[in-house]
Amino acid sequence: MKIKCKVITRSSRNEVVGLESLHKLGLNFKKKNGEDDLPFLKIYLTAIPVDGKANKELVKLLAKELKIGKSKVEIIKGEKKSEKIIEILF
Repeated sequence: MKIKCKVITRSSRNEVVGLESLHKLGLNFKKKNGEDDLPFLKIYLTAIPVDGKANKELVKLLAKELKIGKSKVEIIKGEKKSEKIIEILF
């Protein structure tokens, strides 16, 4: 399963908040099928985006929330961006 997420780093908490629309987040992605207001999973992380720390914390948080191993969560797009596509293997 693939999910899209918007990661907010340097937060006071690690938390998966919920779905937000891209326009609400101030983003405007152009999709191939013309849909540019797709929902994103909004995630807050305490880590800073340096040396992959935020990505590691994101994987750890999602694995914990989904009760699966960290090896089952992979960032497949957007490793150096706040908008990411995550693949969850079950």
